[in-house]
Amino acid sequence: MFSDLRYAFRQLAKSPGFTAVALVTLALGIGLNTSMFSVINVLLFRALPYPDSGRLVQVFRTSPQSQMWPHSVANFLDHQAQNRVFERMAAAAWATFNLAEPGSPAEQLHGIVVTAELFPCLGVQPELGRWFTAEEDQPGRNQVVVITHELWVGRFAADPKIIGRTLRINGESLTVVGVMPAGFVYPFLWGPIDAWRPIAFTAEQRQNRTNPRLHVIARLQPGVSIAQADTEMRGLAARLGREYPQDNGQDGLRVVDLQWSCMDELGHTVSWFTMGLGIVVLLIACANLANLQLARAATRSREYAVRGALGASRWQLMRPLLVESVLLALCGGILGLLAEAWGDDFIGSRMQIGDQTGAQLPLDLRVLGFAFLVSLLAGVICGTVPAWSAARLNVNSTLKQGGRGTGGDRAHHRFKHALVVSQIALALALLAGAGFFIRGFRDYLRRNPGWNPGGVWSGTVALPERQYRTPEQLQAFQRRLLERLSALPGVEHAALSSALPVFGYYNRFKVVVEGQPVPPRGQEPLIEQAMVSPDFFAVLGIPLRAGRVFPASLRETDPAVVIINESTARRFWPGESAVGKRLAELGNDHWLEVIGVVGDVQFPGYPRDPDTRLQLYRPLVQMPDHYLHLALRSLVEPAALSDAVRRAVAAIDSDLPVQRPGTVRAQITKAAANFDLTSQMLVCAAALGLFLSALGVYGVVAGLTVQRTQEIGIRLALGATRADVLWLVLRSGVRLACLGTVFGLAGAVALRQVFRAGMPALSGNENWTMAFVTLALVAIALVACWLPARRATKVDPIIALRAE
Repeated sequence: MFSDLRYAFRQLAKSPGFTAVALVTLALGIGLNTSMFSVINVLLFRALPYPDSGRLVQVFRTSPQSQMWPHSVANFLDHQAQNRVFERMAAAAWATFNLAEPGSPAEQLHGIVVTAELFPCLGVQPELGRWFTAEEDQPGRNQVVVITHELWVGRFAADPKIIGRTLRINGESLTVVGVMPAGFVYPFLWGPIDAWRPIAFTAEQRQNRTNPRLHVIARLQPGVSIAQADTEMRGLAARLGREYPQDNGQDGLRVVDLQWSCMDELGHTVSWFTMGLGIVVLLIACANLANLQLARAATRSREYAVRGALGASRWQLMRPLLVESVLLALCGGILGLLAEAWGDDFIGSRMQIGDQTGAQLPLDLRVLGFAFLVSLLAGVICGTVPAWSAARLNVNSTLKQGGRGTGGDRAHHRFKHALVVSQIALALALLAGAGFFIRGFRDYLRRNPGWNPGGVWSGTVALPERQYRTPEQLQAFQRRLLERLSALPGVEHAALSSALPVFGYYNRFKVVVEGQPVPPRGQEPLIEQAMVSPDFFAVLGIPLRAGRVFPASLRETDPAVVIINESTARRFWPGESAVGKRLAELGNDHWLEVIGVVGDVQFPGYPRDPDTRLQLYRPLVQMPDHYLHLALRSLVEPAALSDAVRRAVAAIDSDLPVQRPGTVRAQITKAAANFDLTSQMLVCAAALGLFLSALGVYGVVAGLTVQRTQEIGIRLALGATRADVLWLVLRSGVRLACLGTVFGLAGAVALRQVFRAGMPALSGNENWTMAFVTLALVAIALVACWLPARRATKVDPIIALRAE
């Protein structure tokens, strides 16, 4: 083995040009794949920073509309009490904590309210202090908070006396009882988090099955698998469905590995799709290198013939080339790790996690193992074809040719042609896949969402429930805030709402229509609702199709009214006016009268198909909310409004910070940052694959041209024109390009079906994309063929014949 390695080193040292090209080719292909895998490794495979994290799972509620829904309080408590597969089970809900310290402006913390079981479930001890107790997870006793190491260091200068300190959060005095260690917050799972507080379910919440907002994390019993837990929880969901058919009739439960739950199905699909296209680039690189190896093997055919004549077996003939290829690939893998490090810095610095930009993509043993395995496989793939070709040489004919037989036999040429065809086919599939995603994403962003985000400023304000307990208090705050916002210089319209149509409205309920039969259980239509102030539609430019918007004079005591979108009107009242009709939430006899119909809106912040296209708007004055989105349409630059809005809010309540201030357009851009990053990665992959394919075509045609130099000289001497020679050389390359295009189109069609199934929101007219990338690839392949063909036309017949 060592003698094979020494021989491989000597052979590679004799061909420094080949070695350099091979190393760079492999380094780029392996580096690209390793960098993409490092992202998937962090998102899907890397162990969570919690003891025995393989036993941690997330439990989702499922329905016909979604497989990843949260839970209501009453259902969670039943799941916790009745399951037999979990050692511990905890619930959490995202919340906003308004921190108001003396002498400092109010700021909003990223918080989570949790059941007392969460920290014991995760199994991590606090760095300072303690966890929550069961007694503190009760109403009126939850005036305690646990903070992150990062908040402790950044906000409180790592004060060793932080335990027992009182913080004013959401208008309450909360005592710090613990500081979690550095690294406890796993951003891909939690997002940016600053603090935790006990959730403290009230007696009313414990009976409520209609307000799903809890995310449930559990630790499996020792020896229980995820599949067993999933079966158990499905059975439990079926029992609760029979007991509470109206609320749980069509709901199920799904148990998922906690690490795997960091992304939704669209995120998984995009990740694997990108990884798959990266592997295509590596295959193109391997085919390119295999062609180079074939060319080298052809120049050494006499050497292999002599070895064969002396009794070497096929394996003995194949082994040196395989060792050379594997050695090249492993060295290329080492260089690929350098490319991977650069790629990780590029991707990590641009990755968006919640409101924060930037993530760490560590080079761990799993990534190193992947790089080694990919390098080894690349070496075997690159070396098998030339090694097999060398082992199949006809010893007698090769020795008879002497030193002239460097062109290889017909089987040798077939191998080279097959590799070029495969390169072109793979390149076309790669370009098509990247084109599908990039064009689909760009079209999605350019698609008319049914509203106008341009020129709109937005921010959020969270009203603490302790200070704003009653609807009257909420309505008074909202009224005063609207007055102040409307009076700001340059503000044309001002609105408040429970949500903006960036990501979705998320507040959903099952709807029934007056005068129409109630659908069968589980088939009730789902509708999304948002609570809005009267100028909401004017601020966002949502067109009114029929009826009217909410009047400014509307009061909480007036009859309940709603505005619906066109899809809802068509669904329930096709061919007739929806104005004056009534609908209600399933199980609630409180009818809501439709006073207007507006256009459908889409949510450009996340490219997915919505759970429902039915939308409903209720007046904020009749349904006040603690979490408010502020939206201003301004005649001045929207970004300049942030300070004025902060002052307006502080004038009403100095404890309230304004979070996420800025333009709506900037929010959408930020929300789409990861998809834009994916597009950039695919552009790099497609460009590299295209370059390698063109290089492969050029190399084969150029090699064939060199071998036919004497033939070309004879043809020219006998009167052939330069055009005849040009077409003679060009024809072989065009034939390969056309054959590769046919196979590539078949792959692109199959890839299109995968793309449409996995990312329907990004699907569009992929036929134009396939046509464009096909023409682009054929054009580049023709240029790669034309360059050596043009050189062939300049052959001097006298020199060519003299060489014979």
